[in-house]
Amino acid sequence: MAQPSILELVGRIDNVTSAAVDSRINAALDGTPSALVIDFAGITFVSSVGLRVLLMAAKRCQKQNARLALYAVSPQIAELFSLSGLKTILPTYPDQAAALTA
Repeated sequence: MAQPSILELVGRIDNVTSAAVDSRINAALDGTPSALVIDFAGITFVSSVGLRVLLMAAKRCQKQNARLALYAVSPQIAELFSLSGLKTILPTYPDQAAALTA
């Protein structure tokens, strides 16, 4: 059975870092994991370009029949997901254990 892929991101997801974040996400999805679980504890900012990277990750997960789960998302970034209408596409959880078992 496929195992989840856990990815820790730090800093900002914006026009400067989006290509590197996208590469890390794509690498984490190689091998068709059962889920992509992303640690957002170290993320301080997500731009519209960053939202696009996350949306593309969600679409790739769906195509691969894998779940996407984000955890330790700051209240400000969670609000951004909600305001942008992406809250259901980018599900958030309080910690890694909750994200893995959801």
